[in-house]
Amino acid sequence: MKKQIRTIVSITFLTLLIGLTSCSKDEDNNIQPNEIEGSWKVAYYLQDGNKITKAEKPTWPDFNNGEITLNLSEENDQGERFASGRTVSNLFNGEYELNENRSISFSVITTLINEPEWTKLFRLHKVNRYNIVDGNLVLYYDDVLIVLERN
Repeated sequence: MKKQIRTIVSITFLTLLIGLTSCSKDEDNNIQPNEIEGSWKVAYYLQDGNKITKAEKPTWPDFNNGEITLNLSEENDQGERFASGRTVSNLFNGEYELNENRSISFSVITTLINEPEWTKLFRLHKVNRYNIVDGNLVLYYDDVLIVLERN
């Protein structure tokens, strides 16, 4: 009888322990879709541990002030979400989809005009995951993180 009670107590304890450790207190695990909606601009990229930023004096200041911008709409009545913006000199627009585990996918069309070096890592079609970290939107693909701040 004592062995059965110990077994029940042990199983209960392990179940409780697993439940507590799997629940994170990190606010970012509870991101709501409306937290990513709105206007953003690229603050910097992280690639292979290197932080890549826009030059202090953009080489293309006459085009969008040298910024890369991203607008994410809220879901409409048909369940669609739209993305649009500018990669310094090129416009893009299309749709984006949010899925479980903060996965995200973009289907966008863009114009193809010469761009400054700053835009080479902004590849929305490759992005597969997102997060909100310290109020910034972080988009992930391959070994690249695109960090955007509210615009």
